[in-house]
Amino acid sequence: MVFTGLTALIDPPRAAVPQAVLTCRGAGIQVVMVTGDHPITAAAIARQVNILDHDDITASDFAKQNGLSLESVIDQGPTEGGATAIVVAGSELLEMSDETLDKVIKFPHIVFARTSPEQKLQIVSAFQRRGEIVAVTGDGVNDSPA
Repeated sequence: MVFTGLTALIDPPRAAVPQAVLTCRGAGIQVVMVTGDHPITAAAIARQVNILDHDDITASDFAKQNGLSLESVIDQGPTEGGATAIVVAGSELLEMSDETLDKVIKFPHIVFARTSPEQKLQIVSAFQRRGEIVAVTGDGVNDSPA
């Protein structure tokens, strides 16, 4: 067996994105990431572009650190000294009731990862149920339903 090579691919965010997110946040606009990327990749990118703060503690990390269930952390919601952000995988969203999703979107810093086009619409609908004005940008046909 002969090793013939290795290929890597990187698709970094545009240079202007971190400042654009900070500008939006400064204007009181909540920026939420909804992506098809793996949750770990999505969280790393979200930190790079200021959607998640570098000192944010995600709900899943807080649950693990404190021996709690993720559901109990979601029920508690964002707290000072507790979870300040949440990363939700599409597989988790599939199992989630509208009531739980309504609790998830109360977190100030949110990333949805490995989502389907239908789930993107579900997320938009949840924010609209809360009376929010929602704008969606995307780079493909999978984003059009939302």
